[in-house]
Amino acid sequence: MIKTYYAGMDLDAPCGRCKGETQHRVLTLTNGVPDNLICANCKSVHKFRAEKPKTESAPRVARGSASAGGPRPKASASPSRFQELMTQEQAGRVAKPYSVQSRWEEGQWMDHPSFGLGKVQKRIAKKVDVLFRDGLKTLISA
Repeated sequence: MIKTYYAGMDLDAPCGRCKGETQHRVLTLTNGVPDNLICANCKSVHKFRAEKPKTESAPRVARGSASAGGPRPKASASPSRFQELMTQEQAGRVAKPYSVQSRWEEGQWMDHPSFGLGKVQKRIAKKVDVLFRDGLKTLISA
């Protein structure tokens, strides 16, 4: 059955700000499909995400090291592997806790409360680029 939508229609949809499925109202349509929604709870406007069709999937087969087919996971994909590599590179140097008031220089190690262990890659004026497990982040430095 094909769903039909119209502007002003109320529907349940996931809301990123509310962190759950809440009541939304359709604001705009493109070719009969909602484009933008407004959350009735927090009033945030965001894109419509269509439900993924529920299909029965085949049982997952565990990938063994001897299997010939299929892509292999990257070694750096595991957070523990990244932490292990960073710790080896750190070679016993102590990581300072991050603070905006600290002056960070290239090569220093920091322990950020949100991003974890990171190494300062580049300093530009009062900003530093730091490599964390989640990727390169730009932070403020004194």
